[in-house]
Amino acid sequence: MKKLLIYSLAVLSFMASCRKSDNPKLEGVERVPLPQLTVNATADQVIKSDAPDAFVGKFTVGLYFPDDVKPSKMDIVVIKNGDQKNVQVLQSNVTTFPTEITVRGTQFKSLFGNVSSILGDSYTIGANITTQDGKVYPAFSGVANQNNSNIASLAGATPTITYGALCGFHMEDYGAIGSTVPYTVVADGWQDYAVGSTIPVKIIDATHLSFVYGVTDNVQPIVITIDPATNKTSVTKQVYGNYGDGLNFSAASVAGSADNQVLPCQLTVGVRLAHTSSAGSYGSFTITLKKK
Repeated sequence: MKKLLIYSLAVLSFMASCRKSDNPKLEGVERVPLPQLTVNATADQVIKSDAPDAFVGKFTVGLYFPDDVKPSKMDIVVIKNGDQKNVQVLQSNVTTFPTEITVRGTQFKSLFGNVSSILGDSYTIGANITTQDGKVYPAFSGVANQNNSNIASLAGATPTITYGALCGFHMEDYGAIGSTVPYTVVADGWQDYAVGSTIPVKIIDATHLSFVYGVTDNVQPIVITIDPATNKTSVTKQVYGNYGDGLNFSAASVAGSADNQVLPCQLTVGVRLAHTSSAGSYGSFTITLKKK
């Protein structure tokens, strides 16, 4: 308390000694529109490295605060592999919001050295903003005034989007449709299977495969759905059996987990599953399998 009193007196003394003339004149604060880029889920979400020029993506350019001040225009720009020293224009003079834009793999190719995308390449798209008084706030800059800096706390704000080149998913690489294929257990947090053990995986169709856990009664396959557009996996809640104690266990994928993915280059499939029964919840655990 004593220290607090001393500090308070010091602050009051400092405030009393300050004069208006001691402070530099502050420049006017300008409200700059914040771009909101939204990927169209019906178009390509990733660039398939085995056919990069065939990529067709779509996204909408809007405003995070649609009823606030409007820009004079936006120029939609892109960088490759995070290189902010090489900014290319995808589409200039966007003045209507929202506006949908289509971007193609051949366009990325022509903008960056006429070289097709390879595995691991990424393209980040943003918007250079020109305000009503003509000031330009770039999307990508190694110096100040970048329009998308320090906004991580704004819920749902997406001033930039990124498309990455991944191995394309083809179920035939994982096994013939209708066949049962041996897979190696890479990880099993649920611990029904030891790492390195081999289990059978059923290839159901072009977007579904299944496996069973080590239950003894009412054994049901856990069906994993694969989205070829994103290489993401999911499991709809389903009973997979019981361990002889009469409790039927269910599993469902944990939404948003980074473990929910196939890696076609490595021929792996993973999913993070939440396990439950009538007795309650047992937590979530990842299983990752690799084709032998």
